[in-house]
Amino acid sequence: MLVSGFLLVGLFYHNPLIAVAVFALVCLLYWLVKHNYKFWEIDGVPFPKPSILTGNLGPSLSLKKHISELASDWYHAYPNAPFVGYFKIFTPAIMVKDPVLVKNILTRDFECFANNDFLLDMRQDPLLSHDPFLVSGERWKRSRNLLTPSFTGAKIKQLFPIMESVANAFEAFIERHVSQELEAKEIAARFTTQNVVACTFSIDGDCFADSESEFRRMGKRVFETSLPATIKTMMAVFLPAVATLIPVPFLLKDVDEWIRSLVANLIIKRSTVDDRKAVAEDLLQSFLKNREKYDSTQTEITANALTIFLEGFETSSVVLGFALYRLAKSPEVQDRLHNEIRKQIDANDGKLDFDVIQQMEYLDWVLLETLRMHPPAATMHKVCTKKYIMRRGFRDNVGHDLGVYVREGTPILIPVLAIHMDPKYHPEPHRFDPERFSPDRKTVHPGTVYMPFGEGPRMCMGMRFAQAQVKLAIIKLILAYRVKVGSNDKPFVVDSRSFVYQARDGLRIMFERR
Repeated sequence: MLVSGFLLVGLFYHNPLIAVAVFALVCLLYWLVKHNYKFWEIDGVPFPKPSILTGNLGPSLSLKKHISELASDWYHAYPNAPFVGYFKIFTPAIMVKDPVLVKNILTRDFECFANNDFLLDMRQDPLLSHDPFLVSGERWKRSRNLLTPSFTGAKIKQLFPIMESVANAFEAFIERHVSQELEAKEIAARFTTQNVVACTFSIDGDCFADSESEFRRMGKRVFETSLPATIKTMMAVFLPAVATLIPVPFLLKDVDEWIRSLVANLIIKRSTVDDRKAVAEDLLQSFLKNREKYDSTQTEITANALTIFLEGFETSSVVLGFALYRLAKSPEVQDRLHNEIRKQIDANDGKLDFDVIQQMEYLDWVLLETLRMHPPAATMHKVCTKKYIMRRGFRDNVGHDLGVYVREGTPILIPVLAIHMDPKYHPEPHRFDPERFSPDRKTVHPGTVYMPFGEGPRMCMGMRFAQAQVKLAIIKLILAYRVKVGSNDKPFVVDSRSFVYQARDGLRIMFERR
């Protein structure tokens, strides 16, 4: 401010008219911003005080707080409000707290909130422009139709032998590192990457070797970006209109070329195989079988393979890592889980198969509780696409429903983690208690109070696949080992630099043979 004052003084000395014009323009812009920040006050909606340049997102833009932490702060600051206003930089936005409103937005009134709040330039990212999480409208519907057949229960059951083979290799990998301190998410990522590569391409990803494999390296490269791309990614989440002005792709060029080359070579190889029985019935083959039915292009097939690769290994590795960590911190839960797994397998003549996993009730509860406490997507970001009235608005002294009008283009934030950790819906929320999902204790609410995979038409398509691979890994490890917290483990702090909800300092665990 002092520097600006000196500049104006110098400008005034050399050219008073320009200095006055600049000063007037600055004052006008300042007044417009301040007036804009009265938006929710005029509508009678509670909102946290915004900063003049960053609205309410300053702590997240400066990487001091994860967006889920910021949302939780607002959530608790207005305990009786069904929704809270905030400013996404200069844009008025809404954080929805009331579970019934959340359910309306995700399901009943889906047509008004069909789009996720992420703006993608399809020309710059042709592969990502087919990702059902990132795209909207007809393109989203088509992407969903192309991917849905690959995630049916029948298809996952068909892939189970491949998954079990990978899980056995994972167990052998842990055997080589017994009594060593490991980082839970890192070892989980080795398993999920190996499994996704095997199920998608029928290739050995070599993820359990001591040296870093090509697939692990490329998996990490997907989430690495140049400085301009990092800035663009931040803007795509917090200020989409600005993101479109930054002419760089999200996906690095070498990653784009690598996945295109991989898929193209596999397609050529499979088209030259005489014996159809020699072609693996993996996920890539599912896309190729449906190519004529959906008139799929090779770019679409490549994009679908990339989508499964990315979303199959990253979020599942976060969930598996947290599950192992929570079991390490809760030995009584771990013992009960071990007993249930052993009992179900023994009842199945000592065999582990897809169907017996579905009967492991307590394992299901363990996974659900892990997802409650550590949802990979700790916030959901939607955008209003049609004029909308919040049906459960604030009430005046007389008791009339005031309902707030939501304009088209308004960003909508759903604080998933904050709702999951609200004691009104989940008593003792900081306690790892899988039995809260038992039939006798499961929370029943007219709204949505549990949504680790989303809800409604845009619910995560890969949910069944993710659950299957995480459960299988847990079964193999808990049968053979006890998992304990490592001596160098640090108190959990969320990584403010990551869009996925994960630990800043890692999760230190170790395994001991049973």
